[in-house]
Amino acid sequence: MHKLILAFITLATIITARAGNQDEDTLPLYPIKVVGNKFYNSGTNEQFFIKGIAYQKSREEGEVFDTTTETNYIDPLANPFTCLRDLQYLKELGVNVVRIYQINPNANHDVCMEAFAEAGIYVLADLSEPYVSIRRDFPRWDTELMGRYQSVVDALQKYDNVLGFFAGNEVANSQSNIDAVPFVRSAVRDVKQYIHEQEYRKIPVGYASNDDASIRANLANYFVCDLDDEYSQSDFFAINVYEWCGYSTYMTSGYRELTAVFANYPAPVFFSEFGCNIITPRPFTEVETLFGSTMRKTWSGGIAYEYFEEVNHYGVVQNKKDGTIVKLPDFETLKTRFNAINPIGVPIDEVEGRPGLTCDMPSDIWKVSFELPPTPDIGKCECLWQSLSCVVVDTGSFDEESLLKDLCFKVDCDEINANGRLGKYGKYSDCNPMIRVSYALNKYYEQTGRRKEICTFQARGEIARVSVDLSTKFSTDGRNCQTLLDSTNRKRTPEIFEPKPDIEEVNGINEEEDGEKSTEPPKDQKKSKPNKSKKESSSNKYKTIKTPHKKQTSNVSALSPPFKYLLVFISSLF
Repeated sequence: MHKLILAFITLATIITARAGNQDEDTLPLYPIKVVGNKFYNSGTNEQFFIKGIAYQKSREEGEVFDTTTETNYIDPLANPFTCLRDLQYLKELGVNVVRIYQINPNANHDVCMEAFAEAGIYVLADLSEPYVSIRRDFPRWDTELMGRYQSVVDALQKYDNVLGFFAGNEVANSQSNIDAVPFVRSAVRDVKQYIHEQEYRKIPVGYASNDDASIRANLANYFVCDLDDEYSQSDFFAINVYEWCGYSTYMTSGYRELTAVFANYPAPVFFSEFGCNIITPRPFTEVETLFGSTMRKTWSGGIAYEYFEEVNHYGVVQNKKDGTIVKLPDFETLKTRFNAINPIGVPIDEVEGRPGLTCDMPSDIWKVSFELPPTPDIGKCECLWQSLSCVVVDTGSFDEESLLKDLCFKVDCDEINANGRLGKYGKYSDCNPMIRVSYALNKYYEQTGRRKEICTFQARGEIARVSVDLSTKFSTDGRNCQTLLDSTNRKRTPEIFEPKPDIEEVNGINEEEDGEKSTEPPKDQKKSKPNKSKKESSSNKYKTIKTPHKKQTSNVSALSPPFKYLLVFISSLF
């Protein structure tokens, strides 16, 4: 009953606000495009600066939900009640962008996306989710990941207020795991190519990095430098920056050095997170500097971290258990800062085209291959699965890394291994985790005389088929499995592209800046965006189950607001 009352109160607020503004001219919302190293409104041709906030609710520790019908994460754009409730606060803050870290591609987003569009708010969405993402400690780019990324693109591409997609977030966050970056650049390549092939709007795709001074220049260079392909260059580059704490300054915070590194960067750059909380309440004095005359020449704005208050204490509002919102002290400060700025951009006809950029050569600090992982081949992996006699059983606690650690000690796993430092990618490394482990298990099973007990040891596998005639099997895209696997086995490793070391310093990126000390806060101060080593099984169902959110039907979007909101609210409450 309380939820019902709140729903109608929220609806009344929306209806009243719209009635009060019905005589005002509503400006149409146009897609944002990339021109040179800046963002522009495609309708007005005015430069677009991001005044954003991270808008992501996490599940609480111990929260009970139905894993057979709900995701392990919360999609804030899939719940009309909460997004419409929050919209009035987002408008009050003066934001024009929200960053969403987890999207449920199977949910309907019409109500929230259309309401945000009417309010002039764009969306930057991460393509990954906690259990399906490129891991920094065990990087891969495979059919499962590509399917996830493509599904998010499919779900959001129709909305003009989608500003762009993040292909990764802090995947490589130190010198020890920079071998993961070729996998992210491959993701950028394949997502951009998919958008082109599907004839979708040209939505920008980029990457969000951490601010490690020892690798940030090389990392930024790697994502936009010229390789011998059409799609793999990032359309933008973003950094999660927590250098400015309290009442710092442009000179003392590290912003000056950071701006010098990106002064001539060929793509748009912005802060994908900012808002150090060592001093609270946060004064957000960096906002004036970020959008000031010095920094706006290089930077396209930033995203404050974050809307909801959680255990790390970065929120500007508190979401109470009864569903109501309480403003925290940071809310009023950020509101004042954001609403006080109105940056003046560069006329679009004065922006130069995107220049070429030579890739940084490998060094003692930067050892990353220019050879990218191949585009995952779903048909090949389907046929490989059909060829295996002994396959892994998903018992609900599938852990690829631990299983391969055992199996690859017994058999050669080169064909499923991937190495971003050397640029060597096994011919089946692009298959999903279940197929990769099954390939290794089947190989061990074959080498030990096809003994059943080897396959079924500790219930890790099962005999799926004794023999199969691959000449009678076909992939879903119509290719013959025998021919396809024979062709795969004959392929040679492609030659590795190496750029010429003809430039000592590129666009302000030099060795002195590489040697700066990282000023990023300890990880326990920041919101956790985990790269899980284990896949969560949908069969692990809690005894207590919450009623899942009903999926919204697409015909809601055909109704005129605010009545479409009313229909969704009422249908979601019963």
